[in-house]
Amino acid sequence: MAGMETVNSNNTKLPGAEIVIKTLGQIGSKQYSAEDALSIVAKESALDTADTVQFGNTVFLANRGTGDNKNKMVGRAFNVDTGKNYINNCLDYLEYLREKGITHYTTMFEGSEVLKLIQFMRRVMEDIDTDIYIAESASGRYTAYFRFGNDSIPRAF
Repeated sequence: MAGMETVNSNNTKLPGAEIVIKTLGQIGSKQYSAEDALSIVAKESALDTADTVQFGNTVFLANRGTGDNKNKMVGRAFNVDTGKNYINNCLDYLEYLREKGITHYTTMFEGSEVLKLIQFMRRVMEDIDTDIYIAESASGRYTAYFRFGNDSIPRAF
């Protein structure tokens, strides 16, 4: 997130499309051009299984499984909000998923900033029945697995 412009959602709430476009430069610099990344996100969000929702200046895009996996989702976040807001936006999103009957959520990411965020969220949720597991691949990418319980997800701040 270094160098990326943040926009405090307590002051200015951006439209979802603008958030996604602002963050695509970050994604594009790694594997794809910003244009290719935008095309991938557009295709992903157009799928029948897609669920896109915004909390603050964070957009969450996830796809729901089908059949035996209908209560599982895999997704990602596009964020331009401040650090504290991002944490609460993520916790609000997890509560949104839990209330929808989702039992498992998986997200893949790179970088120590997101890792620290998820580790902090795990501490916030240590007294409830939702579990977070984090795995690191040989290439240094991370996967976070969330298994939801019955308790409401608290906010951090």
